[in-house]
Amino acid sequence: MRLTLEVDGDVVSRVRGAEADSIVVVASPSTSALWTASARAAIGPLAIERAPHCRVNAVFFEDGARQADIDAAADFLDQARSTTGQIIDVRAVTRT
Repeated sequence: MRLTLEVDGDVVSRVRGAEADSIVVVASPSTSALWTASARAAIGPLAIERAPHCRVNAVFFEDGARQADIDAAADFLDQARSTTGQIIDVRAVTRT
């Protein structure tokens, strides 16, 4: 299950309220460094809390990141049956 968080959304209550064997949080960029740090810090403890019946992972992406890259990262985490508590950062593509 993919949970797409709005900017400054409540990651803890969204994950705790979800019913699935795999939850992938997809978080858009935030201007709040505090929210970003808090959301990232919550993934590991939420994965422990929901184990062993549910895996919790996350994808955090930057402005300008390609949607195909975000989707590929989320799909990978959803299918990786032995992976929980992990975060993939998807960066914007820069050309030189």
